[in-house]
Amino acid sequence: MTPDLDLETLRLLVAVSETGSLSAAATQRGISQPAASARVREFESRWRLAVVHRSARGSRMTTDGQAVVSWARGVLHAADTMRASMGALTGRRSAGVTVAASLTVAEYLLPRWLGELHQRRPEVQPVLKVVNSDTVADAVRAGEADIGFIESARLPAGLARAGVGHDRLVVVVAPGHSWARRRTPLTRAELRGARWVLRESGSGTRSTFDAALGSDPEVALEATSTAALVGAAAAGVGPGVVSGMSVRAELELGRLVAVPTELDLGRPLTCVWRGEERLAEAAAELLSIAIEASRG
Repeated sequence: MTPDLDLETLRLLVAVSETGSLSAAATQRGISQPAASARVREFESRWRLAVVHRSARGSRMTTDGQAVVSWARGVLHAADTMRASMGALTGRRSAGVTVAASLTVAEYLLPRWLGELHQRRPEVQPVLKVVNSDTVADAVRAGEADIGFIESARLPAGLARAGVGHDRLVVVVAPGHSWARRRTPLTRAELRGARWVLRESGSGTRSTFDAALGSDPEVALEATSTAALVGAAAAGVGPGVVSGMSVRAELELGRLVAVPTELDLGRPLTCVWRGEERLAEAAAELLSIAIEASRG
């Protein structure tokens, strides 16, 4: 079996060739002269070659040694290039993270998580893509995002995942709506008879509501933003379904009224990533922060 190359010994041989002295080469490589001599002897024994001729006037490379040094320069240059390139990849992965997040997580949770990430690792430069839950999963699968956060009970296949909290949807109506004075929970039959202001298909909010309702709702207005949905519901276009986190101010100010229902509108908040790849350092740190926040 051919012996493995020892890069440190190759560097020592190049130094001997350049300095003409085993002692000087040892100093350059930061080792003692006896250690340098032992390295050269071991190399010569392993490869059955005489590469350094020692004399009172110093050390010089033999003909075979000159050939070894010539080859070693190419090998060491390639190794140094690879080391620098891999270091650049590691630095890029640790210094940046692309995050895809569904609307509720992006607006109400991620700012705090990203703030904590900045405190811990100020060199990290996050990029945030705000899309619906289905698109989050697609972006992570395609490598367009390092990590994603979704707000749906329907978890995407083929991705690693971890829970980062829970959320609850609420049915809201304008103060003048007939349901605004309702004290007993609305039944499924009553809910199915309404015309709704809802998020678009593919959003976590929509998929959670559709699953809880058990049928496709009749839609009066479909909105791709929570602000538009809330505004339409407050204007009386129809009852809306939103995250409780997104309408706290409107409920407190009386612009909207939360209506009790018999539906279970709870949903998990989930982090997803490509399980076949190791998470970049910054992405792993962000996931850790999100999990810590959910436990706090």
